[in-house]
Amino acid sequence: MKRSEAIGLLGTAAGAGLMGGRASAADAVRFATIPIDGGAQAWYAQSLGYFAAAGITPTIDSISNGSAITAGVVGGAIDVGYSALLTLAVAHEKGVPISVIAPAGSYLSKAPISTLMVPADSPARTAKDLNGKIVAVNGIKNITQLATMAWSDQNGGNAKSLNFVEMGFPEMPAALAAHRVDAAFVSEPIVSSALRSGVARNIGTPYDAIAPEFTISVWFVAGSWSKANPALVRRLSAVFRQTSAWANGHDAESAQILSGITKLPLAVVGGMTRSRFDETITARHLQPIIDIGARYGLLAKSFPAADLIDPNAVQ
Repeated sequence: MKRSEAIGLLGTAAGAGLMGGRASAADAVRFATIPIDGGAQAWYAQSLGYFAAAGITPTIDSISNGSAITAGVVGGAIDVGYSALLTLAVAHEKGVPISVIAPAGSYLSKAPISTLMVPADSPARTAKDLNGKIVAVNGIKNITQLATMAWSDQNGGNAKSLNFVEMGFPEMPAALAAHRVDAAFVSEPIVSSALRSGVARNIGTPYDAIAPEFTISVWFVAGSWSKANPALVRRLSAVFRQTSAWANGHDAESAQILSGITKLPLAVVGGMTRSRFDETITARHLQPIIDIGARYGLLAKSFPAADLIDPNAVQ
């Protein structure tokens, strides 16, 4: 579907007040997301009036635990959730009925939002130098660990020798400075803050080992909810597409909204490498995550990314 057609869905839906072919009031939709740059589209859409234009009344909850969001969507307490794609791939393999309706944060090698950092005074310069060392990631057996393993193996290191520990992104610079860890997979805005303070430096960009461009996180619904609300899913997907296009071209304006959501100072948000968003959901940009999960044993085997995409999503 062309962008003009997708955005046209918003006006048509709002003007007619339709869902599933019957007149109705604005549809109430419960969203849950993590308060980070890559998961901010729902707040942008709310602030810009895109949901209202589409006949949708949103309730947006901030939840820091992606697993809790997934459980809420599957259990019916949440209608639309934000999640790392790898988490949903694991759930899909286990037979959990979930359906991806839109992309969220994406990775571009030309503008990395996450890097592997070492203490500023570390002698490590290459992947091989980290063999046998302690590496902090924000989740054991999640995408940050898998990406670091792939980067190590692709750049002369030995991923099997790495000792991973779990730690929140905000705690990583202090752990590096105190040499409690030898390296850490750090995400924005912590990367920019650590560089400015001089406590750490970049040694690599592990996401490059997955692909130059891919979708990291997505918006999803339960399969049963999608089947019950196909027209609403289509409108939601179109809103996310419109919001992504806006966010990709309005860093200054979105920084104002993001600062209010995350409580980060505007100067910090404005100085970090910002997330970019795919404007349509494509199997090509989902597949690298599924493949890396299978390569490093988090998934039993790879499967077609198209299996995760909702048939009503704007593509």
